[in-house]
Amino acid sequence: MKTFFSKFKNNIFLALILTIIFISIEQFYRVYNDILIFNLTFKSFIEQFIIHLLVISIINKRAIFVIYFIFSLFIWFQLVHFSYYGTWIFPLEYILFFIEFQEVFLTFKSVLSITIFPTILFFIILLLSIFFIKKFNNNRYKVKYLSIFLIIAVLFLPLRIYLKDDYKKNSNPNFEYYILKNTILTLSNLFGNVLPKKISGRSGLEQEITKTPNKIFENPDINIVIIMGESLQRDYMSLYDYPLNTTPFLKSLRDDKNFIYKNGIGSGVLTTIAIPSFFNMIKKPDGLPQILSTNSCLFKMAKQNGFNTYFYSSQATSELKSIKNYLCTKYLDRLEDGSFISDKIDDSILDETLVDRLNDIDLSHPSFITLHQRASHTPFLEYIPKDYRPFNKENTNNLEQNTIDYINSVSYTDSVLEKIISTLKQKTSKPTYVIFTSDHATNIGDNARQGHGMLDSNSIYKVPFFIYSINSTNDLKNSFGDFSYISHYQISNILAKLLGYSSAYEIFNLKEDMFVCGNDLSGLGGFRTISFNEDNKIVENSNKGK
Repeated sequence: MKTFFSKFKNNIFLALILTIIFISIEQFYRVYNDILIFNLTFKSFIEQFIIHLLVISIINKRAIFVIYFIFSLFIWFQLVHFSYYGTWIFPLEYILFFIEFQEVFLTFKSVLSITIFPTILFFIILLLSIFFIKKFNNNRYKVKYLSIFLIIAVLFLPLRIYLKDDYKKNSNPNFEYYILKNTILTLSNLFGNVLPKKISGRSGLEQEITKTPNKIFENPDINIVIIMGESLQRDYMSLYDYPLNTTPFLKSLRDDKNFIYKNGIGSGVLTTIAIPSFFNMIKKPDGLPQILSTNSCLFKMAKQNGFNTYFYSSQATSELKSIKNYLCTKYLDRLEDGSFISDKIDDSILDETLVDRLNDIDLSHPSFITLHQRASHTPFLEYIPKDYRPFNKENTNNLEQNTIDYINSVSYTDSVLEKIISTLKQKTSKPTYVIFTSDHATNIGDNARQGHGMLDSNSIYKVPFFIYSINSTNDLKNSFGDFSYISHYQISNILAKLLGYSSAYEIFNLKEDMFVCGNDLSGLGGFRTISFNEDNKIVENSNKGK
């Protein structure tokens, strides 16, 4: 027993050294990168320490070297991928690497410069690992059969996903996880979900990857501001004839010749579905291969046609960790979430701070700006000012308190929109287009089905939409018909046209089937088809998919 402790302390010391090396390399890259932030926590430190302790305690030294070479190689791949795409590697991308190898290789050749820093870090981490493993090898304690245990543990992760058909488990990398954890978890989804489904062909929803729309106008001299609401249901907006005056500002714009509004149809039941679909011009599931191609990412299209690009969110880092991966962040000049202001990873901020963000932008240069809100997400009163309560029991005919809280958040959003539009009018004389919608809506009034995320609730997709032109006659009026509905996909085509690219539509709000994706971007969580009859009423809401 004494011999065990005297030797095992060497294992602990070696594992501690390797943990520090891996953490230092990753956190150094995070500080160096414009998008990532230093995010070391006690939990992640302990997790990584345990991984290293287990690996260096197996008997075979050669196996340890192989494992650390693989660890180092995966870190290199992840860093190169993040340097180019601004995301960690998705499960599907491991397959696409081989399927589209020629394209990947050609792309790689064209951007060799971005591999320099990751390659330096790769050699540092590999050489230091080999050095310290050799140094401590003779004095470390070697645990019999530990390698078998580790193999079983690694196989357990994908096997669990496959047997439980838990296709959402580890389906996308977490923006804030350390690299080894992201790699292990996404590989488990690859082998437990993606590969089995691809081999069996059970999905059947994959859409053909389309190319970037043709550029028809070089460097438009305009500003585009997308305001993305959160959980905003149009049925509770007086703009759409809700009996209480929840949106007085928007309602006052109804007769403005520069103001167009329609009934929006959201593209997903969750923020993590709707925002990637919207900003990558996804019409129906499975749009994940299209998203990963970045061919139709609006931020990329904007950047490649002369726009400065910005994404400002009121929501906390922890709330956006699964969204940032889909925003082709490589093409964002500025990406800031609520934690940038709150200094706390879990703390969102008030939407009115988005107005302050506008003051930091030089609107004399063409800009493509997204302002992402928070207010109308549950709990409804948490992110509106404490003294902002225009509605109460007395002036709402004794509505349920939950509904009162919600319409107070809707009213607050209206006040923020007024401030944003007022600020834009003051700051720029350049033609500026303000486009507003919401990621998804929410279910209100039904105590058994409050909230969102439920594909079978017909409230979830009822989002608002308007476009408002500043310093310009609304030259898009002729691109809208009398049909009262418009989908997220059609709205994204408006943005493509404003950015100078070809559009799939001459009339944006074309009467056609519209699609609402369930809780998985691939469509494996189901999707809903929205169809219309001769009277332009919704007549079909069919659930399909898994």
